Order: sequence, then C-alpha cells, then structure tokens
Amino acid sequence: MPPRSRDPTKQAGMHFTGPLSSLGNSLLQRFGVKTAEGRPGAPTGAGGEEQRKLVAHGVPLDVQLWLGARLPFVAFVCILGFFTYMYHISPIVPWLMVFLSLDFAIIVCWPPKMVGQKRRSFWDWGPMYSWLFAVGCAIALGLLNYGIIESWINTAFLREYKNVLPNANPVAVSDAGVITFSEGTVVDTSAAAGYKFWFYNYCAAPIVGADPGATPVTFWAVGIGCCGSRGDFVCDSAADKSARSAMPLRPHNLGPEITEHYQHAIKMSAASNDLEVAKEVVFVMWQKDPKAVGKWTWWLSTSIFLLLTLVALCACCACQSGLMHISVMQQQQ
Repeated sequence: MPPRSRDPTKQAGMHFTGPLSSLGNSLLQRFGVKTAEGRPGAPTGAGGEEQRKLVAHGVPLDVQLWLGARLPFVAFVCILGFFTYMYHISPIVPWLMVFLSLDFAIIVCWPPKMVGQKRRSFWDWGPMYSWLFAVGCAIALGLLNYGIIESWINTAFLREYKNVLPNANPVAVSDAGVITFSEGTVVDTSAAAGYKFWFYNYCAAPIVGADPGATPVTFWAVGIGCCGSRGDFVCDSAADKSARSAMPLRPHNLGPEITEHYQHAIKMSAASNDLEVAKEVVFVMWQKDPKAVGKWTWWLSTSIFLLLTLVALCACCACQSGLMHISVMQQQQ
C-alpha cells in the first residue's frame, strides 16, 4: 500500500468566515482543530498564502455529514421532544433549544468563501439550509403535537372539580383540567350553531341546567366539523345523555384565530335562541370519560413523535447520500 500523501494541499482544514467567525475560530483552536492561522506545514512565500487559504477552506466529508445531516437530525428530534413533553412544564426549554440551534447554524455553518470564487453556490449554503429547515419543521410540528397531548396534560397534572354548576364563576375553576358538572347539566344540542370559515365549521353549544334561560351561559361545548349551521351538535360525547364531564380548552393554546371563530359561533347561537352570554366564557370538550381520552391522546402524540423521528432519520440518510454524491462529483471535477 503506498504511503499516505503528506502534501499540505491535500489536507483539509476548517476556517469560519461568517458572522461571529472570530468566536468560532477561537473555539476550534481551543479544542485542537487546525485552522488557517494555526496549521503547521502550510505553504508560505509567493503564492503560498493563496494556496494555504484554498486548503483551509476545504471541509472534510465527515464534517460535512455531521453539519449538514446528522446534527440537524439530532436538533429536530430534541426540539420536537421538548415541545411535545416539556412545553407544559417549562416553555422556555424548547425555545432555548431553538435559539441555540439557530446560533450554531449561523456560527458554524456559514459557508467560507474560496479564494477566487465570486460568490457562494447553493451547495455552499446547504448545511445552513438543512439546519433552518430542521428547526422550522421541529417548531411547527412540535406545537401541533403539543396541542394533541394537551388533553393528557389536563387530566394528569391539573385539578378536577366535581358538582360544578353550569352558572359557576369561571375564575373558581380557572386551574381545572377536568370539570364534572352537577346532576341535570346537559349540552343543549338544539341551540348549537356552526360558524363556517373556509372549509371548516366551528361549532358551539351551550351547557345549561334545568332552566336554560335562567342565567347567562358561561360554559360552551365546542368542536370542529361536528354540527350543522343550526343544531345537530354531535361533537365528542354530546350524543351521550349520561356524560357530564368536560375538559377546558384555553384560548392561548387554541390561538387567536380559532378562539375568534368559536366566539362567532357562540354569538350566532345566542342570537338564534335568545340566550344571554356571560362576559367571560369557557370553551370545553364534552366528554364522558376525560381520563380515558387523556391516555389516548398521550399514545397518539407519542406515536406521532416516533413516526416523525423515523421520517427525519430517513431524511438524514438521504441528505448524507446527497452530500457524498456531491463530494464525489467535485473530486471528479
């Protein structure tokens, strides 16, 4: 086997040239990574400086695989997991992970500019694009998955209130995860209304006691695509006459747009049925067995998390194959 070449022009190094590049280069030197300024054996003299910069800007293939595929995959899984399982405990943790990931992408993955190169190509920005795509998808999918697992969070971590009157002050049950109403409380499905917005029908039905018109309606059962324009409310367990429990849905988790659509449906129901709406209303999912629903949503969100992790792993493998293919093409050129 012939001896490995010691030609310095064939030994690749690393050197950051983007924002905060001095910080990145100092960290590389601290951990013993050779940079353009500190690699022994680099050519000097006439033309030597240009050759040395060309060598320093070459990034080894294994480093490209870590920066462009493997580490973005790790960041995606971590951010997705933090949003799914920790957002309710400490919301700052997933956002801190997002901040650190974006910092890493800017500091480490900003592509160096080769000597004599007019501008960087699309593939030079590839690792940074990979990081931005992975972090963006992790945020969007993580928040969606948190919305699914919220029912389990309500039943597992928040308080359960029993024998709650339908005209109770909502402040008294503001920390409720499960509300069990008093005997005789029902969802008035005939007084439901659906607010049509694009392809979705946002439904709301009043939760009332023995006398539906006695007091302002505070609690409203809501859902999407489970009612007619007037009446026919079949969301969740509304059709089960024995159901008396509900799980509150909080506006900050629903988002301002969905909250506004539910408010429109409530106004339509009140206007059609001559109901008085309380100043502060509570959206709930009407359920016969909220804890069983909570367990089911935990399994569903966990299955989605595992499925997305598998998809991200396949994307990581495909990205690695692409980087190796590009590296072979560049060597042939």
